[in-house]
Amino acid sequence: MMSIDGTLLEIAEKYGNFSQPFVHMPAGEALALASQHYGISGQMDRLATEKDDTFLIRCGAGRAFILKVEHPRESTGDVIFQTALLDYLRDTRPDLHVPRVIRGNDGAAIMHCTDRAGQVRQVRLLSYLEGLPLEYPAPTPHIRRQIGEQLARLRHALADFAHPGEGRVLIWDVRRLPDLLPVLPLIDDPSHRACAGTAMARFMSLLPAIRGLRTQVLHNDFTCSNLLAVSRQDETITGIIDFGDALRTAVAIDLSTAMAGQLPLEGPADETAFLSASRDVLHGYLKHADLLPEEVTMLGPLMMARVLLRALISTWREMVFPEDCPQMRYYDRITWEQLAWFVERDPDTVSRLFTRDVPFHGS
Repeated sequence: MMSIDGTLLEIAEKYGNFSQPFVHMPAGEALALASQHYGISGQMDRLATEKDDTFLIRCGAGRAFILKVEHPRESTGDVIFQTALLDYLRDTRPDLHVPRVIRGNDGAAIMHCTDRAGQVRQVRLLSYLEGLPLEYPAPTPHIRRQIGEQLARLRHALADFAHPGEGRVLIWDVRRLPDLLPVLPLIDDPSHRACAGTAMARFMSLLPAIRGLRTQVLHNDFTCSNLLAVSRQDETITGIIDFGDALRTAVAIDLSTAMAGQLPLEGPADETAFLSASRDVLHGYLKHADLLPEEVTMLGPLMMARVLLRALISTWREMVFPEDCPQMRYYDRITWEQLAWFVERDPDTVSRLFTRDVPFHGS
């Protein structure tokens, strides 16, 4: 069996921007960058993010911006791809409430600098969308159906978008689950380890079929934290943010990720209750976009795969970033309960829960 150090090094090398520590940029330094390169100043607040330095700058008179300072190991190609995607939506679907990329004083969309710690960073300024992330899970059937509707609209908006960077390597791509196989032996709890092993085996058996599903460039993280409303309990989605996980992926993967984001937080429930919120997302989606029968059949296994991905990434990160363990462990408990629910049921049984009474639009 590979050593823990060897396992972590192998994964970290492939997904370096996700796992490598770096020196965070102080707010004062970020504000100086904003002033020098974008001609703005104001109140600067750091926002919690997974792998970069992100700041909210309120300039007064209702003006506000997001300054993103990328991880030193962030791929230049990935940042160019994300920027091109947002520019494409700006030009083709100005009605969609997504961030806009603000050009610097020199007209560039991406600014490169060496920070005071000697790290080379990529910097972008984005428009700020007012609102709060949706409550998780979304509290009403109406708002959950809206999640599906908005995801379907975004799928259509991106249907013709293509870019050389769309095939990026991303750890949050469910199709990358096999890369996390070495993490399985590192799971301490024997029941969790067995559960993850069963889920991984099921996923691996379906991987050829998953690779044959329809693909296009998609958001890939359409969850409550990336959807805005006037308040957390509001019934209307007012914005879509964080395209940092966007890539070319399967239509069914994009939808299953949104559906997995609505699984209940507490305990195993009966089959209908456990998946009812996810089905609301599905029904909203089908109002505006089609799914092929084989895609609906895959939704259950792909939701399970997304939950497994969360569990394995969390296990890995607890070893890389042990200081984050207390916060992680609360969500770990939920994740393992959700994964056990899927593993304890036959995949065909779960699939039938989605295909039952689902109105297909056809291809």
